[in-house]
Amino acid sequence: MNMAHIAAPLQADIAFQANLYEDSNPTRRGLHLSRREWVETALVLNLPPQGSVIEGGIGCGIFTRFLSSIGARTTAVDINPAFVMGVQDLNGVTPVIADATADLDMGLHDLALCSEVLEHVPPERSAAMLKNLHSALKPGGLLILTTPQRFASVELMARLLKFPPVLAVARRLYGTADELGHINLLTAGQLEVQLRHAGFAIESHTRFGFYLPFIAEFGGQAGWRTLRAIERVIRHMPLLKGLIWTQAYVLRKM
Repeated sequence: MNMAHIAAPLQADIAFQANLYEDSNPTRRGLHLSRREWVETALVLNLPPQGSVIEGGIGCGIFTRFLSSIGARTTAVDINPAFVMGVQDLNGVTPVIADATADLDMGLHDLALCSEVLEHVPPERSAAMLKNLHSALKPGGLLILTTPQRFASVELMARLLKFPPVLAVARRLYGTADELGHINLLTAGQLEVQLRHAGFAIESHTRFGFYLPFIAEFGGQAGWRTLRAIERVIRHMPLLKGLIWTQAYVLRKM
């Protein structure tokens, strides 16, 4: 996989992150669009009219813009000033430069969103971030959460890039390659322990996004359809379901 499209040194580049959803490769584009579609659907289904949202970790602001478009009152929190500046002019959005792993004193909200953020949080701060989001919710409020699975095929491929011969081959094939920059990868079991300790109950849970390098990189649209078909087969199979990239939850504050 051309890992450069989500390489750690470019996490601060808003345009670069936004372009993930327009990647020319059908599989790479599909991996991100599937997650985006799931998150946006979860927001529409679970957010009350004119509801309030706290978004912990906004990145390029793709979901902040969506929340603004549907009339949500959103507190957009990120430790990166560039990300916060990118959403400061959106209707209904209160941008805040803050560390979501530290105490958040920003009122109570109907819903919290944390999409593709936990994997970038130092492991020793992961549980703290979940507890802070729990504290920012009204009683019975919901958290929409997505994060990669620890042993997903994408993540395993990225780890191989630590070895110089593998990195050299990847760069020869794809022109450039890099690691994903994910420092806090959790299995479903590990994540669910943290969620329970934070005070959340699971309303729903799913997995999506399967990647195999040669099918993905050289199979075009047919390759993407093939990987989706494999994903549907292995999604509920022990061990193999751990190869799927994204784990996605709707969680309720207990």
